[in-house]
Amino acid sequence: MAGLFATLAIRKALDKLSSILPAISLSASSSSAAAMVRQGHEQDLEDLRMLERTMHRIHATLKDAEQHWDIRDESAKLRLKELKELAYDAEDLVDEYEYELEVNRCKAEALQPSASVASHKRKWQQEQENEVLYYNTGMAHVPEELALKARKLIKRFHEIQYYSDNFTLSENDGERRFAPNIGTLPKTSSVIYAPKIIGREQDKDNIVEKLLSMTSDSVATPVSILAIVGMGGLGKTTLAQLVYNDSRIQGFFDMHAWVCVSEQFDPTYITKSIISSLKKDNSDLSEVCSPHETLAKRIKQKMVLLVLDDVWNERRDCWDLLCEPMNTAKLCMIIVTTRSERVAKLVQTMPNFYSLNCLSSEESWSLFKQVAFTVDNGNTPNLQEIGMSIVKKCKGLPLAIKTLASMLRYETCEQRWKDVIESELWDLEQPRNEVLPSLELSYKNMPIYLKRCFVAISLYPKDYIFDRNQVLQLWKVLDLLQSDRHNNETEIGNRYLDELVERSFLLFLLTKVDGHYYKKYLMHDLIHDLACFLSADEFFRLDDSSTSIEIPQNARYISIQNLASSEISITPLALRAIIVLPRAEVNINNSEALFSNCEKLRALVLGEGCLDQNLPALMGRLKLLRHLKLVTSFFSHSDPCWDHVDGLRGIGHLNNMLTLPPIHLRNDRIIELRSLNKLRELRIGGLGLHMTIDGAKDARLQSKRHLQLLSLDFGDCCPDHNQQVQLLESLRPHRKPQRIDNNELRGSEYLPTLGDLPSLVSLHIHDMMIVERIGWEFCSHFHGVKGFPSLTQLRFNWMHKWSEWSGIVDGGFPRLRTLSICHVHSLRLDNIESFPFRSLITLELDKCCCITTIPASTSLRTLRIDRRSFDLRRSSTDGPRLNRLPSLECLTVICHDTTSILLQPQHLPSLKKLNLSCEKTAVLRWTFRPHFPLGAQALGMPKAPNS
Repeated sequence: MAGLFATLAIRKALDKLSSILPAISLSASSSSAAAMVRQGHEQDLEDLRMLERTMHRIHATLKDAEQHWDIRDESAKLRLKELKELAYDAEDLVDEYEYELEVNRCKAEALQPSASVASHKRKWQQEQENEVLYYNTGMAHVPEELALKARKLIKRFHEIQYYSDNFTLSENDGERRFAPNIGTLPKTSSVIYAPKIIGREQDKDNIVEKLLSMTSDSVATPVSILAIVGMGGLGKTTLAQLVYNDSRIQGFFDMHAWVCVSEQFDPTYITKSIISSLKKDNSDLSEVCSPHETLAKRIKQKMVLLVLDDVWNERRDCWDLLCEPMNTAKLCMIIVTTRSERVAKLVQTMPNFYSLNCLSSEESWSLFKQVAFTVDNGNTPNLQEIGMSIVKKCKGLPLAIKTLASMLRYETCEQRWKDVIESELWDLEQPRNEVLPSLELSYKNMPIYLKRCFVAISLYPKDYIFDRNQVLQLWKVLDLLQSDRHNNETEIGNRYLDELVERSFLLFLLTKVDGHYYKKYLMHDLIHDLACFLSADEFFRLDDSSTSIEIPQNARYISIQNLASSEISITPLALRAIIVLPRAEVNINNSEALFSNCEKLRALVLGEGCLDQNLPALMGRLKLLRHLKLVTSFFSHSDPCWDHVDGLRGIGHLNNMLTLPPIHLRNDRIIELRSLNKLRELRIGGLGLHMTIDGAKDARLQSKRHLQLLSLDFGDCCPDHNQQVQLLESLRPHRKPQRIDNNELRGSEYLPTLGDLPSLVSLHIHDMMIVERIGWEFCSHFHGVKGFPSLTQLRFNWMHKWSEWSGIVDGGFPRLRTLSICHVHSLRLDNIESFPFRSLITLELDKCCCITTIPASTSLRTLRIDRRSFDLRRSSTDGPRLNRLPSLECLTVICHDTTSILLQPQHLPSLKKLNLSCEKTAVLRWTFRPHFPLGAQALGMPKAPNS
């Protein structure tokens, strides 16, 4: 890992510095006042520009080293290590400068209103003008300390450059020896000695039966492809060899060929290799005909078996080009082995690829005994007991079992066997040379963004089962997810997680808890060892039960789990993240040592009541902090619980903050939010008790341009109507936020005007128990104006008194795709003949007992109605009446107290799926039964008498 995370750090720092410096140059030339300011700091700014150029060079070098080089020379490793440290230090400097810039802006903003008060003080007025200049132009004085740091960083870079130029060995110093690359995996062949293979007989028979069931008459095209998928070292090649050499297969096919493809997918070269394998030589490869033409002629009307081993290619065009000549065969059966589900899905033509599992405990032990024990050590009971523990360490991975077993084959010393158990796998030379290259190959073929996400999971201990939300939150606080115009962080994180599963780096589990199934993930122990090996000392887990723990001085990211009565060493100066894992039991006797060097912290995730007693004392030193979270909300699936931090005390100067835990106001200290203009998420509770209108204005939510999520909770104690209106208007977010995923307003009787927020995408309103009416003012301040131009998801929940929804302008909510109304017991839609939502795709009505009529909609495709009611007095025995829904494809109705349902097929011409759960329904009535969609009838609708 030459500079995996350092590359990201310096890239972000470059983006920040590049955005600041052009603004300075532009503004400095636009006014005489700016020129005067620049004159005093010209050298400092020039140093920053030189630092920017240096950072570009460092970034390019580290990125090339990570993506394209296998570094072996110690001199090169030292040079990259120094460049990596330089990259982190450069990020620190840029972040500190950005912090100073923001401080000056906030000062200028605070000074502007009071200009007239002190206009008679000329000196003070001049200082104020300079501050305002900094605020308006983006200029900020470069503190002498930062300017000195910049010059030192540049000097260090020049020292590295001088070392590289003058201390690198050259041809003049002697002849270089080229050692063989032990990390290069050998080419495979079809040769195998089957009697020595353990645990794959059933897998072989399964695949052979599949292949023999395929005939030229039973397939649509001559080419059929079966993919065998699994992580490196699992035995995919071995299984393919067993199938290839099976006597039934040999007799079934006329021709057989084996090609080891590996990383370079060249269709022409692979085609030549196939021809050579078919003929067992390449003597008659014609130069007149192309390889594709030669192959097409060679296999014409033949039964052909082809094995393509170790395929990595994900390009459809290359694959199609390779397969084109095979269409001349009577039947060409191709077996592909790959580590990637994505590759398998690309090439597979047969139903389902073959996913290979690890060996069982019994099979693993049999394999180990076969390789490890000889006449000299086979009858030693102690060695057998130790050997069983070694086998458990391998977790069913054949390559690891064989490697460790062969290493111990002639070893009779019991202590050497114990050393294997107590050592990390990669500390042992033979596994490092034989197992590591196989697993590392998968890592090297990943894009760099996925490499970072993979290595970050090393912060979890072995055998740690986590869910999707957990790992996404981990990646978010480490700033590994970069949102764009089309996808937010969650969508990108979901894609990364699925890709790690497809590449066999994570195992997908389906766990059942209280009758419900949940998706979980687990990393194989050896893959986890690989992640730890790649992270070196930068990632460190505090999960040791020992009384004294030494933290490596190179550690930058620390996770904590299950520390009982431990003492830790002073944390390193480079520390960037402290993350307490969920359900952690932490008892550090000297917890102050953990935060002794916290000035460079970017992420701090604490458990509720776990280490957070140190938080108030820390606040003055965490000026670079971006993420502050509590584990209770960090991994929560439900609405977040409010934290117990003492209000907002001490966070007002943390203007780099992106994420805060939920805040419950205990007093009117919301002014602490005034300068936190980079916040992406903000949840505030206790507004009904502790919020004033002036306090709400002091929070300056409209200045928070990056806010993506806003949650406001008034609780059960609400101010009067007029004060609610003023409070909500004072808490109105910025008009053009990047994205608001969730906007919750609880305990109020008034809905503010939110339709004029042009970038609002998702809106969730709940627990507004006393709201009775929603009118046009919800969409706009002006009657008849269309609102919510970007909203795609709208959800109302627990609004028992809401009975009227009016004032929706036709064409309003132009992008609304999902509307969910839950636990709204008084709302009726009888007054709406047709939904004005032209893009509505999904409608969910849950526990809405008074909604008996569904308005017409030309766009609606999915409708779910759950009429189960906890209030039997409100329940209706008549089912819902559906108006014309010409695009509806899926209809679900759950109504346990309903005795009859009327469906009119002419209103549902596109219906394909009908799900009914109606315990008391005696009659399902419809008209024009012969014209009812066949797709719905095929799902087994209950019979009913003719009506």
